[in-house]
Amino acid sequence: MFPPVFESPAVLQSARWITAPLGLLDEGRRRYGDTFALRILGLGSIVIVSDPDVIRQMFTGDPDVFRAGEGRYFLRQLVGDTSILVLDGETHMRKRRLLLPPFHGERLHAYAETIRDATVASIKTWPIGDPFPLQPEMQRITLQVIVRAVFGLREDAEIQHFSSLLTRFVNIVSSPIRPILALLRINTLTRAPWLPSSKMKAEIDRLLFAEIARRRKAGGEHHDVLSLLLDARDEDGRPLTDVELRDELITVLLAGHETTATALAWTFGLMLAAPEVKARLDDELSAVIGDGPLDPSHLEKLVYLDAVIKESLRLRPIAPVVSRLLKAPFQVGPYLLPPGTRVTLSVWLTHQRKDLYPEPERFLPDRFIGKKTDPYAWFPFGGGVRRCLGMAFALYEMKVVLATVFSRVGMRLAPGPPPRPVRRSVTLAPSGGTRVVVHRLPDP
Repeated sequence: MFPPVFESPAVLQSARWITAPLGLLDEGRRRYGDTFALRILGLGSIVIVSDPDVIRQMFTGDPDVFRAGEGRYFLRQLVGDTSILVLDGETHMRKRRLLLPPFHGERLHAYAETIRDATVASIKTWPIGDPFPLQPEMQRITLQVIVRAVFGLREDAEIQHFSSLLTRFVNIVSSPIRPILALLRINTLTRAPWLPSSKMKAEIDRLLFAEIARRRKAGGEHHDVLSLLLDARDEDGRPLTDVELRDELITVLLAGHETTATALAWTFGLMLAAPEVKARLDDELSAVIGDGPLDPSHLEKLVYLDAVIKESLRLRPIAPVVSRLLKAPFQVGPYLLPPGTRVTLSVWLTHQRKDLYPEPERFLPDRFIGKKTDPYAWFPFGGGVRRCLGMAFALYEMKVVLATVFSRVGMRLAPGPPPRPVRRSVTLAPSGGTRVVVHRLPDP
């Protein structure tokens, strides 16, 4: 027995999946309950689930049965064949063990100054009194952090060239048309070398390989992520190859700055639309930071800010779903799903469950005060052995950026309707980029 399938034509469902996925998911749950199926061109029937018990089974189950990498074929043209995003099994676990250390633990504190300084530099360019979108500013900050923290680049000319190239590339591949091409298995990045996006991808690859070669030759003591990856060895003493390094670096570059920038843009918008939440955060920032600059030691004391970020990611998850491809039969309630079924765990629908989050449409950070997050009810970064490696880094970066901005800048939302989710490749960003008006900047 298969779950109920949406009755509209596949082409219409596919169009809605690309342009307005949240509305499609909401309608599916209203009509069919927690488990239903959609028909998407290029994917066939995909089963949508949002029951935390099912999510727990999948996140804790055998990763060789619930495969994530195999179902992400559409990312290969962007991140390469050896990226951790598209691997499964022992190959994935080997890569995960090599990549995890630079993004966790005490190493995060080494990035605090880089994040704070990039934020302060961006703030200095913001206009006073004129509306402007925050998302591009957040992209500029998170990209600066990536090129400095990951590559260790310090020369302004190098940073500017690489940042400009990557920004233009991200804006092209984030077009709503890109998911359609990917679902239809149309590869324009490597099979159409005359296109601007293909030329940019080739130039980014050239720069990455050149930097890898330069750093291998130079050696020496460095503390950026690239250096740590160059030194990493697996259980058999094997290092990452140049191609593996390139694929992981482009993965970090594309996934590590765009997603965090989008999450920040949503969080600023939610905060500024909730004066009581903003006032409470201002009180915490004043008590913890005072008039001085943000210090890493302050961050663990910013408990309410941590709750604000978690609630923002609940209410506005950057990716509305995560998927697994079944390699064995799997029982979901009364439905026995056959091997080959794509099961899509809906972050959005789970985060909107009233039994988990009363008044789920409201922005209420107190939900997370003094409580440990349930990894099967709150999973904006995925879960299990496939949980995003950059989760700790992203949360840390968001905390530093938000604390730095709100402790130094007075701003309000620009007039106009509230932003709605719009697709940027696989993520959902605020329409208009969260437009704000700054009315106070720090003294020079």
